[in-house]
Amino acid sequence: MNDTGVAAEIPAVVLSNPALLFLYYRIEQILGIRTSGEALIKLNEYLEINCGASFIENPAAYERLLTSREQIFEISKFLTISETYFFREGVHFDLLVRLLPQLVKLNRPLQICSAATSIGCEAYSIAMLLDYQIKSGLKFDFTVDAFDVNAEAIETAKNARYTSYALRNDGADWKYILDSYIVRDEKEFVVSQDIRRKVRFFPHNIMRGLDNRYDIIFFRNSLIYFSPKSRLAVLNNLAESLLPRGLLFLGVSETSSVNRPHLANRNLSDAFYFEKAGDEIYDEIYIEEPKRHDPPKFKPAVQYEKEYDTRKIEKTALPKPTALPVDCEEVAIILHTEEGQINAEKTLRMLADPLADPKVDFSGAELAAGVTYYLNTQDFNSADLVLTHLEKYNAGAVGRFLRGEYYFLGGKTNEAQECFEDAAIKDKAFWPAFYRIASLSAKGNRTRYEYKINKAIESLELGKELKYEWFMGGFSPDYFRRILEKKKAVEK
Repeated sequence: MNDTGVAAEIPAVVLSNPALLFLYYRIEQILGIRTSGEALIKLNEYLEINCGASFIENPAAYERLLTSREQIFEISKFLTISETYFFREGVHFDLLVRLLPQLVKLNRPLQICSAATSIGCEAYSIAMLLDYQIKSGLKFDFTVDAFDVNAEAIETAKNARYTSYALRNDGADWKYILDSYIVRDEKEFVVSQDIRRKVRFFPHNIMRGLDNRYDIIFFRNSLIYFSPKSRLAVLNNLAESLLPRGLLFLGVSETSSVNRPHLANRNLSDAFYFEKAGDEIYDEIYIEEPKRHDPPKFKPAVQYEKEYDTRKIEKTALPKPTALPVDCEEVAIILHTEEGQINAEKTLRMLADPLADPKVDFSGAELAAGVTYYLNTQDFNSADLVLTHLEKYNAGAVGRFLRGEYYFLGGKTNEAQECFEDAAIKDKAFWPAFYRIASLSAKGNRTRYEYKINKAIESLELGKELKYEWFMGGFSPDYFRRILEKKKAVEK
């Protein structure tokens, strides 16, 4: 950190430009990655074309683009590097061959994931190697899921057509396998149809976790692009998505940076990988046929509400809910620890208990921090569930604002504006609500728009010393005041 409290690694061109600084922090929040100034400049140019205005003129439109799942997949082409080739880092393919005889004892199709697959060379290499082993006499079946946040790279992977750049000397030891599954078509090389049918490609953001569970996950040479706290979230997501005794392969240079309680570091023939802690049924390398799926640590969010409604012990008249205030400074402290993930998961787990009493078992700050975490990770089912419980005990500005954020991120701007206006009425110093209202009024009458900006600036002055920054990505009231004043100047 430098003497201003700003991370020294942030590029100077970013620090000097409010739009780029906004994008820098927002991209880190959504994708977990640290981005270069050059990439952000290109992204900002793309967003200006799609928004029809600069960030200063129309920040609400930027926010909507950056929270759209489809747009995230689209803009990631500016932020990620599609550097890959067939049989890259062959040590892991050697490992896979050595471990296969034990994995085959599962007596079911192996479920494999190629995470951050880029243009698909890794996923196809895995499928080629496994299919070759089957043709050599090993009896098993398999499927490969492969994803990347870059939608353009995924389309390239699906097309399965590559230049000679995807064939390197580093993978030459496996050329005898590659030659069996790839054919030349003029200046391009095409993967055979039988291998393409074994791999399912799709765009996905690793920060949102994985929907399926796997025996093996490849996530190689990608951790370097993530911020330190985002790496922790990614590793937790990967560990959660492994089946008991599941294997994780990271890049050769990344292994030493990992220390997670559920991932044991293994070594075979001087090659390192990680193994998830297993259940008894998996001990001694699968003595008997295991269950198809290990019970997940946490149930899907959609199951919590159903369970809460159906497992009540008795139906008695409930007392009138008491107020549950939210201490915004406490929320900021909670979110500072692993972005609030531990608190959010604990909150969701306790809410599944029919005997849990939010006004006793939780503080308002814990619930509000849980909502914020799930909104930031775009887990809207979980966010809605925790927020619903907060709203039962907090009818103030915080609860209404968070409901507005829930609608805002879901693209329901009319409902969002109504909630923000309610929050503004409840507390004239609650400047995040006034800022959102001003932003959402950008396409309205100019006089009314300027009036909204002035009201937002007044609220910023009233609430300047209040710790509301956790609502707005950590930026200070002065930052948002500068944006509003520039917007007003542009309109004139």
